[in-house]
Amino acid sequence: MSVNSCTCTDPRFPVLGRPNCVIRKKKLAFPVLIPRYKADGTRNVIDLSSPTLGADIQALVQASTAVLERLYPFPRVEEVTFDRTDTAYQTMASGRKFKLDGEGGIRTVSFMLPGDDGVEAIARELSNGSCSEVDVFEVTVDGNIWGVMDDTSVAALRGYAMERETFDSFIQRAVDGSINGVMVSWDLESDEDFVNSYAITSSELGYKATSLRPLIRAACTAQEASSVTIEATVVTDFGTATNKEGVLGLLTANFTVTANGTPVTVTAAEVGEGVYTLTHADLDITPGDDVIVSVSATSYDVANGTFVATL
Repeated sequence: MSVNSCTCTDPRFPVLGRPNCVIRKKKLAFPVLIPRYKADGTRNVIDLSSPTLGADIQALVQASTAVLERLYPFPRVEEVTFDRTDTAYQTMASGRKFKLDGEGGIRTVSFMLPGDDGVEAIARELSNGSCSEVDVFEVTVDGNIWGVMDDTSVAALRGYAMERETFDSFIQRAVDGSINGVMVSWDLESDEDFVNSYAITSSELGYKATSLRPLIRAACTAQEASSVTIEATVVTDFGTATNKEGVLGLLTANFTVTANGTPVTVTAAEVGEGVYTLTHADLDITPGDDVIVSVSATSYDVANGTFVATL
């Protein structure tokens, strides 16, 4: 989509009428990050032609989706600002001004994650925000998802391009008259992205996009308890200095165990807060095997536990 052609052979001028009903972008509820590129180097987009569009987007939030193709929603944000630096001009001695294309007009997004959404564990996760190039979708308070269509003839919506080096976050301490929180900000690469904004509405999704929720980071540590049992501990990064918060209520179906890449059948029993005993047949795991314990749990993104068998 060309915003401004300015060519002699194809002159264009503003045609500013509108139909009776238009889609207006409402206040930001929360941003949603997505890696800019997949493992194969192609850009991540939402396929608007999919007959299961709403379900596709819900699936992209889950831990079962590859990390380089996943959507990473924020919690609800507050104190949102969209600042823009002044357009740059060169002013001649006569007073005439010439616009300097590509200079000025930098948009900065900033917001706060307040209260329970702005604690230290969240701040630690945000330290990963500038590890690679990312794009940003916007979920507005009316439940729509906004992104960019570079070509309206192609059924693909991408995120707004973030300037990776500008990603910043820091903890705001609670003091008299204010609560704790985490402040987050970044610059966006192109002012043109906002001109080419389009929405996927809640009616097209079949639900309000404000229902999308971020996963909780967790980790599994695993060790041999005997020749037929594994002790797996599944905890989040929340809790106290001496007691991590355990992930409770996991069942056998939540665990996948492999030894040198071969699946191992296990039976899980919860024996403590976030502590599970996984029982397997005696010869399914032998000394020297590289054992991986994976956990799949609703609402969690759990890092694998690993060990080398010795028993």
